[in-house]
Amino acid sequence: YLIRLLAHTDENLDELTGKYYDPQEFVDYKASVEKPLPMIYQSGYLTIKDYKPRRGTFLLDFPNNEVKKGFVSLVASDYLKPKRESVNSWIQDVIDALEDGETEKLRKLFTSFLADIPYTMRRKEDERERERYFHYTFYLIFRLVSVYTVYTEKEQSEGRVDCIVETPDYIYIFEFKLDGTADEALRQ
Repeated sequence: YLIRLLAHTDENLDELTGKYYDPQEFVDYKASVEKPLPMIYQSGYLTIKDYKPRRGTFLLDFPNNEVKKGFVSLVASDYLKPKRESVNSWIQDVIDALEDGETEKLRKLFTSFLADIPYTMRRKEDERERERYFHYTFYLIFRLVSVYTVYTEKEQSEGRVDCIVETPDYIYIFEFKLDGTADEALRQ
């Protein structure tokens, strides 16, 4: 049920964790597409990590990396619906390309993977929402490959970067343009 609920939410799931919340924001057990946080918390995927008595707020985050990886895998398996037999091999190829700095190989891997997502899976009809869908898909993929630091919508002095991935040897910066060109993305 949680996965079906999350499939229809407009929340950015990567922005829900590691933040302080008033208890009224997460103790309500009613399922809501507009506010999935209580359901995620009540399902046990998030736990209280800290408390600020002056404000009466609680820090919610995944209890450990295993739960985090399990949650992301669960969401991604429904969200992406990949071909099961080839996923592990594909993930290993992505990790190898990232570690070796092979940007062209990485581009081809993502292009082929994203091209496999059927047109009917685009949940939103306006361009901004379609781009957000692919942005979120990309984020989920990197969380699955999560041996690296991943930032999404990282604010910089001249705007926001869609995605930054830091490996020990390389830093990758991604700008998403669903129907635009690579040159347009680079200019942005």
